[in-house]
Amino acid sequence: MNKYIVVNATAMDRCGALSILRQFVDNIPLDNRKWLLLISPEISIQTDNPNVRLEPVKGVKARLKRIWWDAVGLKKWLKENKIEPLAIFSLHNTSCNGPENVPNFIYYEQSIPFNNFRWNPFKKKERTLWLYKNFYPFFVKLFLKRDTVIFVQLEYVKDEFAKMFNHPKELIHVCSPTILAPKVEIKNSTETSGKPRMIFPARADVYKNHKVVEEALKFTDADVEILFTTDEKERKVSDDRIKHIGLQPYEKIFQLYQNCDALIFPSYMETFGLPLIEAAMTGLAVIAPDLPYARELLRGYDGAVFVGYKDPQGWAKAIEKIEKGKRYRPIDISNRPGWKELFENITYK
Repeated sequence: MNKYIVVNATAMDRCGALSILRQFVDNIPLDNRKWLLLISPEISIQTDNPNVRLEPVKGVKARLKRIWWDAVGLKKWLKENKIEPLAIFSLHNTSCNGPENVPNFIYYEQSIPFNNFRWNPFKKKERTLWLYKNFYPFFVKLFLKRDTVIFVQLEYVKDEFAKMFNHPKELIHVCSPTILAPKVEIKNSTETSGKPRMIFPARADVYKNHKVVEEALKFTDADVEILFTTDEKERKVSDDRIKHIGLQPYEKIFQLYQNCDALIFPSYMETFGLPLIEAAMTGLAVIAPDLPYARELLRGYDGAVFVGYKDPQGWAKAIEKIEKGKRYRPIDISNRPGWKELFENITYK
């Protein structure tokens, strides 16, 4: 039998999930442990680590098939391929039905079940959120063992996970993902005007809360320009101070941070809220929602202002106070626990 730490990552094939998988692979330590990562065949990922084996698994991406995989398929695959797991690590937020007496680890990054927001399953834009809110906890608990070790990205998620799933806090560790600014040449925008420019880098999801920014502008005559990374088909607005610039690549977003005067980020449901940290790393002024995730992420940053996520007048006042060209001391997150601490906590007999 081949002995490995088995990592279940068959659904990590796009956006933030794929980014986490790449970071996980890049940070696997060069020690005497052997790792088997079960991944999607739709992605391209490589590593020079001789202790890492990447194994694509077909046909388990669809929702029902993924449930089958976690409940039956993984254990069956391990047996058929003569793999003896030393431990099982799930990057899917949910637990797996692995062999008895094998240590279990979960990387959990889903905050929807912890929020009190009500979603309507009959509205297309809210249906998935409703499902995550009402059914996702069942699958998290399904094979969750009392001694499963959990890794989360923020302290508030740790507290909520412990409360919802009655899980020992001492087995829940906070480990931040890697946040690196791309190495790009920063150029002054040819479109820079004398008015303060702000950016809201987010998709058009309802919880991103573009609505409060649009409502805020009704309470102020401030001569500003606000950039939405959406297009007009996704979200129509009547205020010409809002400009749609469409989805932007990562490098371009950092150029925009350099050429803007503030980040606006009123999203009321985030597990991490990456743009908050990215902007603070460049010294940009930040207007953020007065919510636990934002407070925790921006702890110690002088350039942050917190406003109630449902308070358009508060957002209007914050927008009016943004100064053209003002910068703050960039946030330092170097001492926050990350991948190194995560791998140090993966132990087994």
